[in-house]
Amino acid sequence: MIIICVIVVAALVLTYVMMFPVNAYASDVTTPPPEDFGTSGDYDDSTLTFPGQEPEEEVIEPMLMITGGPIQLDIGQSYWIPYIMTDFPPGVLAIWESRNPDVAVVTSDGQVLAVGPGDVEITVTAGQKRASVLVTVNDLKANNIIIVVDEEIIKTGPRSYELMVGDVTRFTVRIEPEGAKVEKISWVLGNGNVASLTQSGATAEFIAEGIGSTLLTVKAGDLIDEITINIVESGVPLATIWDYLKYGVIFIIIVVVIIILAAWLAARRKKEKLRQRAIAAKRRKEEAERRAREEAAAYEMKREAREARELREAREPRPAQNSERETMRVSGAAVGAGAAPPVDKKTEIERPLTIDDLE
Repeated sequence: MIIICVIVVAALVLTYVMMFPVNAYASDVTTPPPEDFGTSGDYDDSTLTFPGQEPEEEVIEPMLMITGGPIQLDIGQSYWIPYIMTDFPPGVLAIWESRNPDVAVVTSDGQVLAVGPGDVEITVTAGQKRASVLVTVNDLKANNIIIVVDEEIIKTGPRSYELMVGDVTRFTVRIEPEGAKVEKISWVLGNGNVASLTQSGATAEFIAEGIGSTLLTVKAGDLIDEITINIVESGVPLATIWDYLKYGVIFIIIVVVIIILAAWLAARRKKEKLRQRAIAAKRRKEEAERRAREEAAAYEMKREAREARELREAREPRPAQNSERETMRVSGAAVGAGAAPPVDKKTEIERPLTIDDLE
């Protein structure tokens, strides 16, 4: 058993020693250069180091680059230009510039906005580095044209209008989207017997000459728009009379609504007054009942006090009253004998009531 342990330990020590390279114990030995040192152009001796010489630090150059190729935009569109900016000293900022602001402008954070058709170079500068990209702004194409009608013209339908003989009206064209370019604009009058037309680009002057109807059309390439114009005699047009009728009906409806609302408010106000009067009458009744109850209670208290006093006086002995009774008997006897008893008015008035008097 001891022999086996010794063998295992020896094997571990040998394995540990073999893990170290031979140069680890000979760091002070200089490695000789290769045979073709200095003679072969393919060998780079700049990376060799000698004892006591430290390797030179690698110098990293800043990098500024715009990613992506040329940019295509339509008028009115905007786009953030992607770019890479690395290894610059602190505080160095990217500065953007447009070589032609009439075509496109760029903000300080690299957002370019298309202004007009053409090509423009957008550059970014940071320190001594510069990068650029070509931006092409396409012409904005129109997708719709609309005849603009003056608000004073009477409208009789979605695309129908009414004029009187002798009216002179100017029509114009609105191009959508705004700023888009179109081909040559032309105006066409359907019925030249009732009107004449003088056109100048996006504007046309319409003269109503006779009674009737005509179709006014404007064209720009594949885009078309048209309206119908009805010409009537001079005077008040039927459409205007109808407008008056409509406005009159609307006015009458408004007046009726106001009257109904005022009547409702008056009825509500009257009802509220009646309710307030009923509340006030109820309060007065309650107050009268309260006072009657208080007076009845006071009267009852006085009556009870009087009865208690009379009962107390009846229970107390009154000698003076006995003598008075004798006097009355004598007086009575005298009366019976035909003589009138003497009457003391003062005594009669001041004498208190007795139980006999009550009986």
